[in-house]
Amino acid sequence: MRSAALLAGLVTIGACGMAPAAAATLPSELRIAFVPLDDRPATEDFPQRIAAICGARLELPPQSTLGHFTQPGDPAAIGRWLLGLDAGGLTAVVVSTDMLAYGGLVASRAPDTSLGAALYRLRALADFHRLHPDVPIYAFGTVMRLAPTATKESEPYLEALSHYAALAGVALPTPEQSAALAISRHDIPDDVYWQYIGTRARDLALDEQLLVMDAEGDFAALALTQDDAGSDTGLHVPEEARLRALAVQLGVTRTAFFNPGADEMGMVMSVRAIEDAVRWAPSVDIVYPSTAAAQARDPLEYVPIDQTIGDLAGFMRMADQTDAGFALAVIAPDPAVQTATFFDADIVAPLRANKPVAIADLSFLTGDAAAQAYAVTTLGADGVAGDPIAYASWNTTANTAGTALATAAATLVGRRFGTFDAGAAATFLFERYVDDYGYRLEVRPQLQASLVAQGADVYALGDDTAVAESALRAQLWPLAVSIFDEDFKPAGWRDSGIGLSLPWQRTFETSVDASLERVVPEPTPAPSGA
Repeated sequence: MRSAALLAGLVTIGACGMAPAAAATLPSELRIAFVPLDDRPATEDFPQRIAAICGARLELPPQSTLGHFTQPGDPAAIGRWLLGLDAGGLTAVVVSTDMLAYGGLVASRAPDTSLGAALYRLRALADFHRLHPDVPIYAFGTVMRLAPTATKESEPYLEALSHYAALAGVALPTPEQSAALAISRHDIPDDVYWQYIGTRARDLALDEQLLVMDAEGDFAALALTQDDAGSDTGLHVPEEARLRALAVQLGVTRTAFFNPGADEMGMVMSVRAIEDAVRWAPSVDIVYPSTAAAQARDPLEYVPIDQTIGDLAGFMRMADQTDAGFALAVIAPDPAVQTATFFDADIVAPLRANKPVAIADLSFLTGDAAAQAYAVTTLGADGVAGDPIAYASWNTTANTAGTALATAAATLVGRRFGTFDAGAAATFLFERYVDDYGYRLEVRPQLQASLVAQGADVYALGDDTAVAESALRAQLWPLAVSIFDEDFKPAGWRDSGIGLSLPWQRTFETSVDASLERVVPEPTPAPSGA
């Protein structure tokens, strides 16, 4: 079934001030200055690959300024880079305020940057807007999650701090909750506790300043998304309520966006900037197995999955309608519905009819390995694995849906304006199968178990990185080759190389760097004597 009125109350494309599709014109070049959340593949590389699908180009600060894992980026250098850009012909600026203010997402959870320094760094955005008022700025930041980043240093108190932060947001705690809160607080060293509380206060103050800047006209759009916090209670709840109230007070509810998520916003914001530039966005038909499936909850998000996905689609200018430009099939859990029935009717059959279908596979919410493997293996068995315009299945609902929606939108923008890069699209689809299915489901569990048995720390591999990457390649390479040979080679694609690594020297994510090229048939020799 389709989720009726999923986007009820959201404005349509025309009502958002976007011109009708017939009036849309494509700039000679879509060139976007992009400051990523950090240097992970999902946050730095995915946005570039998705933009390339429709012929857009993202320009990034020097790699040395972006930091790496627990090493913060260089906000001052990034600010200088931004203000030194040649703005002639620049389509937009898309910027992570966590990177600009703190040096990245991990740094935003640490106390090292003062509020004064963070606010000063944000001045680069206001200065850029003053110098180049015709270049729109799309900014995205986060509401801090409950737990700090998992490292060797945070491990001794991570559980206690997370538990405390979840209980501390309860307005009227029960005696049992009060007792548990006291126990958790006792287990947290005083210096760690006050640093954590101070960091949350600093981040909230900076997010409030971003809303003020939005009200002053510095941003074309602003997103403040909740990083990994699915609980209905916790310190994040009053923080987000305060931000939403301030957005109403400042009159920026049309430009400020609140939602669960974080890592997907570089992709979402880049595509939103592209859609605004070309003055067109595809509509979407969001399809769920059932009403109950649409109401499933992600443990890392605070609203049902249909609200997370519907709000993302609305923010990306995609009106929800059944005669849409593409269908987003959301594979979500409902024990009362046969996955195969939904899959055949709403994914395989439309693909065989050459209809544009994107897939957001949330089967990871069940923890059932067989259910998680179903989509990719069935697509391959049915001979349509190379046909979806998007596929994603990783980490959270917002991460997955944001990736799928952004990829699908870029594909249809490219097709509409004649800038579609089929090689970029096929490469990204192949990489998603290898990463979201091959690594996440088939390789990572065994790899982590083996490394732990050897005494390695999977959150910070250090000297064990080379051994871990060697094992990664030994296990993932054959699977990647199998996916390519079965699902892409028959369609005329040639693999010119696949790179596999652990970019943050931990097992949580991998980097899959492929490049597929269309095989060009050799010209037929001219007849003898011609």
